[in-house]
Amino acid sequence: MRFLRLLLVLPFLGALGGVPTADAAPAKTTKGAAKETPLPKIEATGIPEFDAVFMKAKTIHETLDVEDKHLIEARTEVAIALGVAADQPIKVAFDELKKRANGKLKVALKGKMPRLEATEAIPENVQTGVDAVNRLLDAGEHLIDTGVQLAPEAKALADACVDFPAKLSTMGLDPMKLIESTKKVTNNVKATGGTPVRIDRLAKTSEGIFLDAKATFGE
Repeated sequence: MRFLRLLLVLPFLGALGGVPTADAAPAKTTKGAAKETPLPKIEATGIPEFDAVFMKAKTIHETLDVEDKHLIEARTEVAIALGVAADQPIKVAFDELKKRANGKLKVALKGKMPRLEATEAIPENVQTGVDAVNRLLDAGEHLIDTGVQLAPEAKALADACVDFPAKLSTMGLDPMKLIESTKKVTNNVKATGGTPVRIDRLAKTSEGIFLDAKATFGE
């Protein structure tokens, strides 16, 4: 995760220089964020030692839910602006924008990440598409930045809860409480342990969007 920004920027630098790169092939992207097997929802267990970890992981998941939602919304806006089906790969929308722009768009770095710019006057419908794509790129960059910030804590929390299920049997809980707690703790450990993978998967979805933009407009 720490090197993701560099890995994203370098291919675009190649594109801006007009140099084809090996990763220029369109990345496989979907309607929204990365397809993922839903992780269990994290619930309070009533065990303070455990909940101190689980509730922090829950906050991370809630943040990722927001980032995921924003990416899906931005992806949908691109589809609407360019008149393509929302379930089509994002590359289809990018190709439509390129066709409409008729060679009048380029990829330019804005800060550390790329955005689309017009090289001359473009029709309003093309500008609408450009604005929508740039908002999508904004959402992808924000998701990546958020993931980079959250990744160390997510890893630490995943490591911290590994032994929680084994500890339950040593806590002297009555049988019914033990059964209830075991189910919650097991689900929470699965969700907390899967947090780093979820962050990485969402970041790769954003990376795919950037690579598709590069492949389309950086030629």
